[in-house]
Amino acid sequence: MLASESFGVQLRSWRSARQLSQEALADRAGVSTRHLSFVENGRSQPSRELVLALAGALDVPLRDRNALLLAAGFAPAYAASPLDGDELRHLRRAIDHVLRQQEPYGAVVVDRLWNVLEANQGATRMLLRFPPRSADGAAAMRNVLIASLHPDALRGYIVNGDEVAAHLVARLHREVASAPGDDERRRLLARVLALPGVPADWRSPPVGRAAAPFVLVHLRNHDLELRLFTMLTSIGTPLDVTAEEIHIEAYFPADDATDAALRQLGV
Repeated sequence: MLASESFGVQLRSWRSARQLSQEALADRAGVSTRHLSFVENGRSQPSRELVLALAGALDVPLRDRNALLLAAGFAPAYAASPLDGDELRHLRRAIDHVLRQQEPYGAVVVDRLWNVLEANQGATRMLLRFPPRSADGAAAMRNVLIASLHPDALRGYIVNGDEVAAHLVARLHREVASAPGDDERRRLLARVLALPGVPADWRSPPVGRAAAPFVLVHLRNHDLELRLFTMLTSIGTPLDVTAEEIHIEAYFPADDATDAALRQLGV
């Protein structure tokens, strides 16, 4: 979605992404359907309060609520504070605590584009046993999705690579569809689909197939074999863009052998 697009155009895109009729959205936001129609068509200028009410009714992420406010002629309402800044010091302390508590298992902090911001010692030790095979592979390791699909990064070690890759690509398709204003996420999807070995049928969202609750990741090197599943933690009721977009991906052993191997790595 272009930043220059009008508020009405952006609002219509979000409403379509949420599969809501004008009547349903108007009811959620506490406004008449006629007034909502006028706003979407550019015949009426929304108030700041209405912009925020509509964004809330559509469950629009904070970054995109700011974009809607700007499109309507208002200043952004939500800060995007640096993670290492004083404003988010309590969040920073909580993240450090979670990373320590996850030891000896791995955990990484990622942003909304799955870029790795930080890793605990468990994740670092584990990933050192599955080293990238080229400079491109090393660069791919900075992003969880790219690393998992790049043949010179983790993809070369994932025994069930096609299953894991299909799951991740489907998830990214859903994320793109749910956030029509996020051009950076759309570019990430394009980058993922351009990687070697990505099947052509992954270029479209899977239709008629429910997403699996989770997929085990089976990693194997010449002297180490691990079976892992992941849990993703987000920040509840954030009022800051950075806080909303931060996630912690934690890796857990899926069997006793993996548990023992991860504990041995930590000795």
